[in-house]
Amino acid sequence: MALLDTNLLLQGAPLPVDFAGSPQDLFAEFIRRTKIVSPSGTNFFFIGDTEPTSNVGPWLRFESQWWVWNQDINRYVPLDISASETQWFHVGLTTPTSSTPPVWLRTTQDQTTPGQIGRAIGWYVFDGLNWVPFNSIVNSGTTEQRPAAPVEYQQYYDTSISCLIWFERTQWRTVSGVPGDIKQVAFEVLTNALVNNPGWVLFGASNQTFRGRWLAQATKDPGATPETDLTTSAGVAHRAAFETFGETDGVMLDSGSPVPYPPTIALWTLVKL
Repeated sequence: MALLDTNLLLQGAPLPVDFAGSPQDLFAEFIRRTKIVSPSGTNFFFIGDTEPTSNVGPWLRFESQWWVWNQDINRYVPLDISASETQWFHVGLTTPTSSTPPVWLRTTQDQTTPGQIGRAIGWYVFDGLNWVPFNSIVNSGTTEQRPAAPVEYQQYYDTSISCLIWFERTQWRTVSGVPGDIKQVAFEVLTNALVNNPGWVLFGASNQTFRGRWLAQATKDPGATPETDLTTSAGVAHRAAFETFGETDGVMLDSGSPVPYPPTIALWTLVKL
């Protein structure tokens, strides 16, 4: 093993002029009166951003990376600690054959090339018999505490409105419902109805003719002839989606029922964008 020079120095104190003793006593006095010193302080590794040109011991680069001297290429290389690294979880498509560790990140492909694992599918844990998927608990808080800079599809449980929402298409929306869904909600004030249903708007917000109407089922496409309409029972009118009607018809009671139409109550009708 080759020995390398260091910046450490030996410093010895003088022996008393009246020293007397055996060679062993002399050796012991030398040892007792000698110490190791350094002109710049003792440091057994190099710290800095510039790679040393010679072996000065382990190199702490950028204060976060350890490098060591490679004698074959006469320069520093990153320290490989893979042999001592703990495996925290399995990664890949194939079901792990070992339950140690008992956590598995399932992906769309096995890693045959370093770094190539495909897309993540989900997390699994081993329950003692099988690998079972699990879901994390979403963050929660009030409306005012919603994340200030959310990412697309980030979920959040809003405790102010008791609703699970997510950030989708640049705004917060309820997780439930798809664009075009219609529902009625029981709020006295429209503002409250919209605050408690993020991502929804008043049905008819951009079309006054839709407001305040009963909703009936469409039975044909616009412009379709009766021969291409949906088949309906006798007496049922064919109506296209968004067709408005009833302005002059009024309500007609049949003669066989004293109260054929019950009293009505109005609720806010919302549509999801």
